[in-house]
Amino acid sequence: MMILLKNCRLIPELTEGFEGLVADVLIDAKKIRQIAEPGTIEADADVQVIDIEGNTLLPGFFDLHAHLYLSSFDFQSLNERSAADTGFDVYGYARDYLKAGYTTIRDCGCSHNATVALERARKKGIVNVPRVISTGLILTPTENGNSTFKALYKVVDTPEEVRKAAREQFELGNDAIKYMVTGAYFNESGDPGAVIAMEDEVREAVKVAAMKKSYVIAHTHSAEGIKLAIRAGVYTVEHCSFIDDEAIAMLKDNDNCFMVATGAIGLDSLDEDNELISADSLDKSKKYEALERQSVNKAYQAGLKIGFGSDIDWGAFVKHPGYEFIARTEWYDFDYKDILLQATKYSAEIAKLDDQLGTIKEGKNAELVVVEGNPDEDIYVMKKLPKYVFYNGEIIEN
Repeated sequence: MMILLKNCRLIPELTEGFEGLVADVLIDAKKIRQIAEPGTIEADADVQVIDIEGNTLLPGFFDLHAHLYLSSFDFQSLNERSAADTGFDVYGYARDYLKAGYTTIRDCGCSHNATVALERARKKGIVNVPRVISTGLILTPTENGNSTFKALYKVVDTPEEVRKAAREQFELGNDAIKYMVTGAYFNESGDPGAVIAMEDEVREAVKVAAMKKSYVIAHTHSAEGIKLAIRAGVYTVEHCSFIDDEAIAMLKDNDNCFMVATGAIGLDSLDEDNELISADSLDKSKKYEALERQSVNKAYQAGLKIGFGSDIDWGAFVKHPGYEFIARTEWYDFDYKDILLQATKYSAEIAKLDDQLGTIKEGKNAELVVVEGNPDEDIYVMKKLPKYVFYNGEIIEN
């Protein structure tokens, strides 16, 4: 089926091969077929015509740090959840991501290998959900609070154990490896500022990933943890809550390692009305709030290409549409247009999918989002679900 989207407002930085600010865009179930001046594409009788009415057309969004198994912050319940229940939750969360305009999700830790199963079902055409890049169980050294996420972690304490565990995750069909290099906010009694991994252990995971033509994602809050991860050869450093000047310099113009910030979880962790946020986590969030915001803003101001991640649970995602977009202007202090670039073009480049995704261009995938208003001028229009999402032949109208 061909669809003609008329009177689409375009953002030049997210559009390739077309100079105008308003266009008609012809798509089929898979690809963008034509971008032209309004009124210049002739529509056959079998072409569905949708008037976008001057609203903004964007490429599909990325979340490079998601946890689809995370139905809530009730971690005890998650640890006890069956594989079947986890699978249905993962599917439900993924569908809500799609309704919100996300067409690619990098899942940074899931129990029961549920995201691998979901991606297989997507490829078979059984379900229509965003494509999922999976890491499976998270590799972690023995550390305070690991029991908080016992269904999510694979504990490894030597390079040999790391090697075997990484191979196991790839054997299960996962696409990359996630490694805990520093402590975490949500691990009970965990210290997010502490380095908990040794460099030779992280290097072993990187070696295994390289054999599979893949990479390692590093959970890193502290500056020393970030620098250790970069030296060890990881591909992305996540959160980067306390990044310093030296770590920023190591990432500047570095095509082998990128920073993925996660603003929404920072904002959500300070919600005192959320009864599922433990007192320990809330205390840590308050303690480090100013430092995290200052550090990540400094990395942004230095011109780093920053990926788009959220790290939030399903409940928060549904309760707060556009949460990560808003967090990047309220929790951090990013420019509206840069936030859109991070959610699309930059994350597509980091995910190595920019040949097909991330910008609006003839021949690229027809994974498109229509937002009512001008998000490059007022990011708060993202607090409303998109008017339309076009993905894999499905039209979602909110």
